[in-house]
Amino acid sequence: MQASSSGTLPRPSLLGPLSNPTYRGIWIATLFSNFGVWIQSVAAAWAMTSIAPTVDFVAWVQAATSLPPLFFTLLGGVLADRVDQRLVFLAAQIIVLAVALALSGLQYLGLMTPWLLLGLTFALDSGSALRYPAYQTTIGEILPREQIPSALVLSSIGWNIARATGPALGGIIITFWGVPAAFAVNAVLNIYIILVLVRWRRRAKIVKEKRTASIASEIRGGFSYVLSAPAIRAAMLRCFVFTLFASALWSLLPLVAKNLVGGGPSTYGVMLGALGGGALVGASIIGWMRHSLGLRRLFAISTACFAVATAVLAFAASLWVLVPLLALGGLGWMIAMSTFNVVVQMAAHETYKGRAISVYYVALFGGLALGSWIWGHVAEQIDVRAGLAAAACGLVASLLLYRRPSRMDLHFAVPAEAD
Repeated sequence: MQASSSGTLPRPSLLGPLSNPTYRGIWIATLFSNFGVWIQSVAAAWAMTSIAPTVDFVAWVQAATSLPPLFFTLLGGVLADRVDQRLVFLAAQIIVLAVALALSGLQYLGLMTPWLLLGLTFALDSGSALRYPAYQTTIGEILPREQIPSALVLSSIGWNIARATGPALGGIIITFWGVPAAFAVNAVLNIYIILVLVRWRRRAKIVKEKRTASIASEIRGGFSYVLSAPAIRAAMLRCFVFTLFASALWSLLPLVAKNLVGGGPSTYGVMLGALGGGALVGASIIGWMRHSLGLRRLFAISTACFAVATAVLAFAASLWVLVPLLALGGLGWMIAMSTFNVVVQMAAHETYKGRAISVYYVALFGGLALGSWIWGHVAEQIDVRAGLAAAACGLVASLLLYRRPSRMDLHFAVPAEAD
């Protein structure tokens, strides 16, 4: 294993992991679940625009989605390092299924309130947060190390296939059958992944090292490990700053679609679909960009792309102008997020991998949750355009983090070149 002195990453075979039947089955099942995530996202945000007493409640839907990882990924990381991660993954998916059914029933009965919607959204994403470390460590168990970067890109591709089409599908479902139907579809789409996990039989029994330390002390140990690992620490700092400002676009997009563009749920779905389409383009070129540009330039370019999309969203009201520039933002988002993830996966020691991944998600969703609250408050006190413009300026200012190479760029170990 050689470290890259230039911070570049090799170009492994992107589709190689799909030749593994176990990974392929989990990838397809996760794709279905991802469709449910985006249909749920559209349904929750659009439902809130109809019942919210003030506009900041709409931004708080994003906060309710982003806060659970601050509390539950840390627990999920400890559990993934302690016990069979398949069982953690399965339990988390059952929580998601149960809450999705509750959302559908309450919305259908007309019992939904703004705080209840926020609370159930928080509960559903708490289940999702528990599964993140388990899913990531499962990839490391199924595949050889040299295929992990490709597997993470494939995971991002699956997520963004759902993002490109799921929101539009959610908009269609809401338009013709209503919000309760959208919540119900999310529940149905989570059944397949539960069946895949139940049927998965390992070739060898996985034995976890017996641990006597408390969960709290293991969480502290995870933070201590991350702080002592320069590559992971640098990636998490950059990730937090990026998501802090990038959260404005995600949290305020429903208000842009409804109030600035003057559209309905299908318009919101199209705008999310443009972000997802751009992310798919990013997935197709990310290997070349990592190999040619190196990590520092790659992060700077992806940040600049998202800054442009956020700035244009603040001042343009034409969907024809917004769609291509939202696609540019989706490209930047996908490249940044998948590369942060690769850095953490490849740099983390096996003993701490679950906890390192969980701390990474705390940085990611901590930035999203804090940013969603900030930009929702700005939108309420001033207006939506001011929040988006300020966030775009913050993204531009964050480019200062990439003025010179960090240890993440100079000492990042990567696998050997794949065929």
